Amino acid sequence: DGVPSLQWLADKWGWWDIPRQFQDGSNWGVEEIRYCDDHELMNMQYGGKRAFARPAHTMYVFQLYWLLKLANFQYVSKMVYNKEKDIVFVYKPTGFWNEQEFVYEMHHLEQVIPYQVTARKHMSSQKEDGILTIGCMNTKDHMKFYNEKKYWNLDEREDFMHQTSNLWRNAVDKYQGSIFHVVSKADEEEALMQMKVDREMEAAISKHGLATPSKPHEEIFYETVEKKKRDIVGV
Repeated sequence: DGVPSLQWLADKWGWWDIPRQFQDGSNWGVEEIRYCDDHELMNMQYGGKRAFARPAHTMYVFQLYWLLKLANFQYVSKMVYNKEKDIVFVYKPTGFWNEQEFVYEMHHLEQVIPYQVTARKHMSSQKEDGILTIGCMNTKDHMKFYNEKKYWNLDEREDFMHQTSNLWRNAVDKYQGSIFHVVSKADEEEALMQMKVDREMEAAISKHGLATPSKPHEEIFYETVEKKKRDIVGV
């Protein structure tokens, strides 16, 4: 749609006038090519476009760019230990051509796993060519590593995996955690009580037969209605 015409600017926004040759191209032969805002109706339409549509589109593009930034810039390009191996220096991209160093303490780093710990075996981090996600419990940052061994120093890989799985090591039972435990299995007394109840239930069934529960009132009502319908039509 282009910028507003010079004539429109002169009529609406100022007392000065601008020579037409700056708008019609002078001897370029484009005198008949006019901007869309030569009419009041088009001015309103494109005024709304410039006031609402273009800013909304700009914000959409910005949000899309930020989403791509968060989605792609968590990958680690390089990671090194300090001498004591209690601090790691992580390099991650912070722009299209930039790289920034981040410093983390090892005891703050933990592998990110789902709430259902039994689903850990299905995660991408458990595959040879998957993606391993490490979270810092202090800064809330996340780092993504390629799980393939060719990207790792194999002398340090197992130690790093061990140190970043302190809270989730051997997490195969949802009732048994590193800190909290939930009793999910019956003890000896409860097991004996369950066996006694089962024996008494089997004896009662063999003596009296299977019990037939009564139908709910709604079902009885609808059956009565259907029966009366059949009586009326003689079916």
